[in-house]
Amino acid sequence: QTPDPRPQTQQSQSLVTSAATKGAIRFGLAAIKGVGEAAVRGIIEARDKGGKFTSLADFCERVDSRTVTRKTLEALIKCGACDSLGETRASMFAALDRVMARAASAAADRVRGQVSLFGMMEEPAATAKVEKAAQLPEWPQHELLAHEKELLGFYVTGHPLTPLAPLLEKFCLHNSTTAKALPARGMTRIGGMVSTVQQGMSKKNGKAYAMVTLEDLEGTFSMLLFNETYDKYREHLVTGKAVLVIGEVNNEEDKPKLFPTEIMPLEDAPRKFTKQVHLRLYPAHVDAAKLEATRALVEAHRGKCPLFLCFRYPDAPPVFIETHERFAVAPTPAFQRAVDELLGEETYYAKVDTTPPERQKRAWERKGGGGDGGDE
Repeated sequence: QTPDPRPQTQQSQSLVTSAATKGAIRFGLAAIKGVGEAAVRGIIEARDKGGKFTSLADFCERVDSRTVTRKTLEALIKCGACDSLGETRASMFAALDRVMARAASAAADRVRGQVSLFGMMEEPAATAKVEKAAQLPEWPQHELLAHEKELLGFYVTGHPLTPLAPLLEKFCLHNSTTAKALPARGMTRIGGMVSTVQQGMSKKNGKAYAMVTLEDLEGTFSMLLFNETYDKYREHLVTGKAVLVIGEVNNEEDKPKLFPTEIMPLEDAPRKFTKQVHLRLYPAHVDAAKLEATRALVEAHRGKCPLFLCFRYPDAPPVFIETHERFAVAPTPAFQRAVDELLGEETYYAKVDTTPPERQKRAWERKGGGGDGGDE
């Protein structure tokens, strides 16, 4: 099991500490954006004095609301630091007003020297029961990840690109790590998610340009778009959007930069770069009903990509049959999902064009000018 490095109200100190798992670390509460030093000290002191927190209500009653404010509580919940309290983040966030009001009332009673009615009735157990009854479904995965990235600077419960990992692996020629080994001005095809976009205006010609950070499953890399390229592909430069980029890599500086010649949604990569589609058919598939269903499926996804049938039998080499051009298909994720559902996940195979892109001359080269093209 992968160690969980995220800050936790039940275990974290102020700064990074060693976790129980050998070689693992746990980030401190001070690593959470919006959680100040006073709040961190108050949480740790309350935990050291009274033991682990049993619920969100117990947490709110035992910490000082003057330092652990609503904004602090929201940050703790959103980044997952309160997950060990046993409720979904959505439930705790929705209950925050009610729980804070109850904690404030209990605190006022203590100040006045009165005994809270809830205190007489074993408040922690009663509160836990109420909160569990109000349990809500967890926020969508993309919302959880967005909060984690915003407040921690990294993802904890997953990565937005994980569902797209097969596309990245299949259709990219390099990733953010391997692209560093490319020769100067080497061409590649690389995919990722738009992380940040900084727009500017050229002092030379008054045209817009953009400096973009793309993130993949290995790290990040920078991308620069100028003039016509920026105008043509700016619609794809949306934070959180997964794209495939064809371009030239400049490795002359410490951080490689990518100069795109083409950008497209990542989901369009199969249609553009699949040379052939193979359907691997086994004896279980070779009956009249299955073959007719396969034919109907192919006709429902017609396109321009050649389709091959690969018949596989035990103790015999595979037999490939190229179908007629009228059975050419559209090699889309939708077609692959349909094939997987009908024939099994090992049936569909895309033969991908892995030829490196040809380098195109930049605008200033075509005009016969000099310089490095960076006119921001």
